Amino acid sequence: QLLLFIIPAITMSVWAEEKRQGTDSILFTLPASDFDILLGKYLAVAAVYTVALAFSLTQLIVLKLIGNPDWGVIATTYLGYWLAGLALLSIGMFASSLTGSATVAFVLGALFCSIPVLIGQYFRGYVGVERFGFDWNLSDFTIGLIPLVNVAYFVALTVFMLYLNLIVISKRHWSRGQQVSIGGQFLIRAASLAVALIAAVVICNTAFSSLWTRADLTDEKLFTLDKATVETLNKVKSEDRAVTIQAFVSRDVPRKFVNTRKQFVGLLRQFSEYGGGNVTVRFVDVTPNSQAALDARQSGVEPQDDRSDVGGRRIEQEVFLGATISSSLGDATIPFVDNDSSIEYELSRSLATTIDKKQRVTLGIVDTDAHFGGPEFEGRRIDWAYNTTLDELKKQCTLKYISQNELTDYIDAPTPPPAADGTPPPPARKTKKAPDVMLVADPSSLDDAAMAALVQYIEAGKPTIILADPLPFFWTFQNPVNLGVLNAPRQPRVSQQSPYAQILSSSPMPKSDRGTASKLLKAIGVDWDNGAAAWSMFNPHTSFKGEWPEYLGNGWPEYYGKYEKAFVFVRDHGETEAFNREDVISSGLKEMLMLYPGSIRKSADSQLDFQPLLRLGKDSGSTPWDSLTKTPMQRARTIDPRTGQMKIESQPARSQITNDSLIVMEPNPRTMFDDDEHILAARISGSGENAVNVVFIADLDFVSDIAYMQEESLEQKLDNLSLLQNSIEVLAGNDAFVALRNRRANPRTLVKLETVFEAYRSGRIEQQQAAEKEMSDELAVEQAKLDDATKEIQANESLSFFQKLQRTSQEASDAQRRFEMRSRTLEKKLQTQISKLETDEQNSISSVENWTRYASIFTAPLPALLLGFIVLWFRYFNEQKNITPERRV
Repeated sequence: QLLLFIIPAITMSVWAEEKRQGTDSILFTLPASDFDILLGKYLAVAAVYTVALAFSLTQLIVLKLIGNPDWGVIATTYLGYWLAGLALLSIGMFASSLTGSATVAFVLGALFCSIPVLIGQYFRGYVGVERFGFDWNLSDFTIGLIPLVNVAYFVALTVFMLYLNLIVISKRHWSRGQQVSIGGQFLIRAASLAVALIAAVVICNTAFSSLWTRADLTDEKLFTLDKATVETLNKVKSEDRAVTIQAFVSRDVPRKFVNTRKQFVGLLRQFSEYGGGNVTVRFVDVTPNSQAALDARQSGVEPQDDRSDVGGRRIEQEVFLGATISSSLGDATIPFVDNDSSIEYELSRSLATTIDKKQRVTLGIVDTDAHFGGPEFEGRRIDWAYNTTLDELKKQCTLKYISQNELTDYIDAPTPPPAADGTPPPPARKTKKAPDVMLVADPSSLDDAAMAALVQYIEAGKPTIILADPLPFFWTFQNPVNLGVLNAPRQPRVSQQSPYAQILSSSPMPKSDRGTASKLLKAIGVDWDNGAAAWSMFNPHTSFKGEWPEYLGNGWPEYYGKYEKAFVFVRDHGETEAFNREDVISSGLKEMLMLYPGSIRKSADSQLDFQPLLRLGKDSGSTPWDSLTKTPMQRARTIDPRTGQMKIESQPARSQITNDSLIVMEPNPRTMFDDDEHILAARISGSGENAVNVVFIADLDFVSDIAYMQEESLEQKLDNLSLLQNSIEVLAGNDAFVALRNRRANPRTLVKLETVFEAYRSGRIEQQQAAEKEMSDELAVEQAKLDDATKEIQANESLSFFQKLQRTSQEASDAQRRFEMRSRTLEKKLQTQISKLETDEQNSISSVENWTRYASIFTAPLPALLLGFIVLWFRYFNEQKNITPERRV
């Protein structure tokens, strides 16, 4: 919209000033045609606009100093705005040709230019009209593309307006008597030209909508066919397979699906062009309540219901964007594509599964108390916490649900020895064919028999994914059930007498190793605390507010610890390399979000290869079970009335404390960092007798529906599901599409500023830790005083039992009062110090931000000032050169 003021200011005097001063008559007497003069004028204003646009390039210097921009996206964005400016210049020149007043020319220019600029604002949702606006045609340029159809739009608009301009300046050649006839003739010519140009743009939009007609300048080449896609299409041709892709695409889609539809159609046309005669693509236009819509549903293509505001009205419609892929070896269905970055992956992966059955992985899901596949109730599986993940996995995998009792069926049974009387032994139990990958969510809930079978299965080298979570977030019931945290590893299994046992419990037997999964951990050489959750102070989204289901209430669930420990962001930052770039599973991941994840490390005596996949940085720590699941515990010293001895008991902080007890609060571990790097996921492999092939991820919630709620809140795609999908494919030996799945734009951040902010934050946290330690040390002194007083009383043999009891009780009461007063003083002092440190940190960050802002502001006019100084100097030099020395002062 800024161009609405800049462009008319540049063009208002192009013709109007010539008319006002009467110099247009001299101009048209020059030995040049009207077209030559028009072209010269246009090139002149285009040069002025180009220089004005180039002045903003200085901002890129500041951007390069503080960030890591995608120069391809910046280049295409500049090109788009340059083409848009050139088109508006032709409109502004036309407005100037209609009047002899520069002021009127400015107003008319702004009015005419506002038509294509504001179409996107006032006709949002009306795709047929909106595509003629600037917003629509600039969108592809801003994501790193140079699309032929959008270039054609700006060129066509420029040509048409210049032609109208030529008609206006050519009117002086018309004789007075032929004004009407010639004017009508030129009106027909202009209309014909408009129709021809519109037709050319429409042809470019339909016949040339393939991605071949869009230059991709992004760093990651997001809109160029990936190597895996090309290899798949080459395999189709080399094996002479006949593949048919039937795409069901809604004829009219809401604005938010326009780019998705364009890319979906473009990719399919590229598949058809690259595959030659072996790949046949059929497009089916789907309209509401039509036979095509019914055929789409019968084929497995499911629409998405959309509610959009169009012209102030709420419009509800079904959107079809799916496809079926079939060949002689099999079929695949893509129900709906709703993510621009995953369209090529879904098409290529589905195509690969139809021409090669080995590409479709069988994923075995073991039934545990986590119910990853959904609990089985009355013979059917009901919706659970992982519905979205399961829907995505079904696209690439064949899911196979395995009960705990069935695990032994996948282990090779030893051949029984013959009987003593020579009777032949019974035949060995027939072993079932193992799935390509086994997934065990919450192995702590397995019973002894299932755990033993799982250990044997893993030691046999069968690919396995372990998801172990110290505190599954979704297992919290508040209203109306009010059961609290359930099915965590440290908790016993739900009793079979419970009315919820049929759904919540996967086995009637107790948990193996009391939920520690020690046999499994020993087999894979991993140390894992089943009650400790890792946390990190790193948060790249300062405005992020967590989302949780309605049944947990409006406030943060009281069953958990502090809110700031719940959500753990995993992303490279500062000196921390969160993802292992050497392993194919994690090399392409950008950012993840976990909820109360666990932390693992390699066992000291393990001989297995342990490759970390995800890790937190230095600004992380671990929270024990008691601090996570209930209000902070107090250690209370009470007197045993039978012996008169002091004893220590733990009780909730809000419990009623008697007068004869001393409350000793544990230090708040909010910022107590440790030296552990806190590995959240790892790949473990072995050979020989222990040929382990496992991916261990210390979280369950990262692929639950709650994680997708956070993704919607962030309005950003996370790589949570990609980690699981990558693990499945790599363990199954099909890693050709891993890189394609991970391909998306890298998050561009102000790296230099983040480094500075990281330093400020680390300094603040170090000082905060020191203050908390000082408080803890002083409280320890108070405890030591009480211990000494208690020992002194107990050692005094002159006192009777009841005197000792009374003196000890009084001493404890006095010490408690002193402790409470000192504790309140220290807590207040600590909070004051923390507030001051946080304020100082924020002030430091604000000063850096202000400095960067001012640097950008003052750098912007430097090119114009420098150019003005150079012009002024040359003018002064030329004036001085033409003056005789005698006349100079």
